[in-house]
Amino acid sequence: MRGHGGSFAGIVCFFVCFTYGCLAAVSSAGAGMQAVAWKDAGRGIRDSDLLAVAAAPGSPGTVYIASGSAVYMSPDAGESWEEVLSFRGTGNAVNALAVTGARGIVYAGAGDGLYKSRDRGKTWERIFTAMGGVQGGVFCIAVDPAAPGTIFIGTGSGLFLTGDGGAGWEKARGIPSGTMISSIAVSPSDHQTVYAAGDGGLYKSRNSGADWERLLVTYVSEPEEDGHPRGTAEETETGGIRAGAVIRVIAVDPADGGRVYLGTPEGLLASSNGGLTWERIPGRGLVSRDIRDIAVDPSDGSVYAATGRGVFAYSGTEKRWEGLYSGLTSADVRSLSLALPGGGASGTLFAATKRGVFKTIRAARDGVGRPADNVMEYRKLSSAFVHEPSIGEIREAAIIYAEVQPEKIEKWRKAAARRAWLPDLRVAYQKHRGWQSSDYFYKGEVADDDVTEDTDREWSVSLTWELGDLIWNSSQTSIDSRARLMVQLRDDILNEVTRLYFERRRLQYEMLLSPAGDTRVRIENELRLQELTADIDALTNSYLSKRLARPFMPH
Repeated sequence: MRGHGGSFAGIVCFFVCFTYGCLAAVSSAGAGMQAVAWKDAGRGIRDSDLLAVAAAPGSPGTVYIASGSAVYMSPDAGESWEEVLSFRGTGNAVNALAVTGARGIVYAGAGDGLYKSRDRGKTWERIFTAMGGVQGGVFCIAVDPAAPGTIFIGTGSGLFLTGDGGAGWEKARGIPSGTMISSIAVSPSDHQTVYAAGDGGLYKSRNSGADWERLLVTYVSEPEEDGHPRGTAEETETGGIRAGAVIRVIAVDPADGGRVYLGTPEGLLASSNGGLTWERIPGRGLVSRDIRDIAVDPSDGSVYAATGRGVFAYSGTEKRWEGLYSGLTSADVRSLSLALPGGGASGTLFAATKRGVFKTIRAARDGVGRPADNVMEYRKLSSAFVHEPSIGEIREAAIIYAEVQPEKIEKWRKAAARRAWLPDLRVAYQKHRGWQSSDYFYKGEVADDDVTEDTDREWSVSLTWELGDLIWNSSQTSIDSRARLMVQLRDDILNEVTRLYFERRRLQYEMLLSPAGDTRVRIENELRLQELTADIDALTNSYLSKRLARPFMPH
């Protein structure tokens, strides 16, 4: 049975599909990359679970990407890849990549140190040796674009820098010893300004890393399972902004050195004055605030964020985020890199994900016609899904399966109110057996006398009322706590199932609009569709699969 939720979902679906389906593109609403889509660019890569990507400055066709155990290089913007560094079977792992403007120089941060190649990955040498384990791993790399010999690396035991290409290293002054560094950024417009983020907060150097001052303060929590740093921001020394979580990534606007961005699991922070004050970027349109990486387009200042639910572009004029979904079959995005062609034009965005690497392409706009034609096209496409349940039905099934119905809280409250009128009933029963005797001596003889044996039984019944419970029942406090937890759980479940539903529907429209193409892409899309169906089933007790298996009876 379809209710109001299904009608509302139809309106939402119409808007989403009209935008994403009929145009076969995703507009970033003024955020710079107009009418773009994603293309799978992973042909030739043995690994699918990718962690880092880096495009070579000044050479937009050269891109490097890293899995946990290998580094790959593409000379043709992702059309083909070659494995250039491998740690397979060694227990070592690649954590970070960096490419300099100097042709052919690339760096790879690993668990045992920093590796450098001067010939586009053909040969490698270790130029920094870590102390071993999580404490010594190199987690981030930054190179001064004006002086390629100046390199900064973040490790589990602090920040290290070199001015001679790695021949000699020194530890940064002003950052507490043992600080785990998660991100480093050199200002493109003022190369002496460097930012570093760690479990102690955000630090800034105004003299190429010689001295550091702390801008934001964070506290330390347990590290993640993969050993990368983690923590939560507690307070700030300037600006009064509570960052809310560990600073995962720092990005400086290439066109405006005073504009700095911080990516955290709680959203995006921005400063327009080099870190003196901070503001939280509004999260409207941002499905997931868990920001893992940031890329800034110098042509228009557009900001792109990698999250666990896709890539989003931020429009500073409209103060909102827009999801870049078209063609991106993996929502788990780990790293972004922008390959710039030069001349002020927008570049190609590369995304390293759990299911391969993708790059943006210009989407065709041939399907854009008169509004009436677009409406007819939408109706024609949407007729392919009339047999599928609406978003309202899916959400209702998720609520029932998780047992988080709103009525449940009201039942708790009514039961607590009735309980106040009921007395406490206590029934007690005891049974005692007593025995007593005494001995008397008569002329040297002993005789028993005064022997007593008895049995006692006790019964008691009591009824008590707490009259104060008629005014305020202490169990209400417990109900309030459980209600808050249940509402939060219900919201999380509904948000997740809604995201999965519309991600699945977007993929279905994309498959309808692009039926031809690479066989590998079609297989990947079909597998992704099955995965999304299984994810929705897991939250709804297989409601979606059961509905799809029913014979369709048109009304």
